[in-house]
Amino acid sequence: MKHISYSFSDSDTEAITFALTLLPSLGLEDTQAQATINYQCCCSAIEKLVKHDTNITPNEFRVIFASLQAVQFINSGEFKVDFETKQKCSAYLFTVNKLVSVFDKQMS
Repeated sequence: MKHISYSFSDSDTEAITFALTLLPSLGLEDTQAQATINYQCCCSAIEKLVKHDTNITPNEFRVIFASLQAVQFINSGEFKVDFETKQKCSAYLFTVNKLVSVFDKQMS
């Protein structure tokens, strides 16, 4: 994985934080152990983002990317959720699409 060479704006941080808080509630993990690991990574990633700490671990990076993709899938209708959740996700449509592109480049 490459070093992240992208400076997050306040709206980027807000969108990522939203996505990270949403991810654990979606129940996408196959096991409880993986759910626990993802939840812990979400919490630590949020803390680092809020503190502008750029020392993001590979697992934190993974859950950030997965959470952004989940919001993108919800916005595109590929993943079904309740109306209220969909509405909240749609508020971050453009920022999430931009960030998924940025993170996707980091993964390749």
